[in-house]
Amino acid sequence: MMSNGLPVRTFTIPEPYDAALRKVRMALARQGLRTPAELDIAGRIRQELGAGVAPCMVLYVDTPAILLEAVVFNRGAALLIPQPLVVTGDQRQSEVLMRGPELAAGEIPESVREPLQELQARIGRALEGIAERQEAQLAASY
Repeated sequence: MMSNGLPVRTFTIPEPYDAALRKVRMALARQGLRTPAELDIAGRIRQELGAGVAPCMVLYVDTPAILLEAVVFNRGAALLIPQPLVVTGDQRQSEVLMRGPELAAGEIPESVREPLQELQARIGRALEGIAERQEAQLAASY
């Protein structure tokens, strides 16, 4: 069994989950970013499996202009844009997780890499204004 790490940027917000989720949405909007889709992970698990887990929401973040720029040259860009942003927490503090920029430097076509890097930079700026940044590796076992 081999273990590889997916680069993840983690931000801590010293506020309860509901307040942190509102702050994240507002910070993204200030950067001109949109969340065209959201997935309530905890709600889905509760509804489909009857299990309770900590609040967890995935916000899919983009801007129409960045999405257009990427998919005009490569329709596969829609696999990477919008970018998922995970917001989770409890009554004391919350965390926001996003893919690290190393993903964009990999084997992604140039026509997709530049818009993806711009999107990640804007998401990072939005989060740095409201949260404390920490580095993390999301371990994956194969």
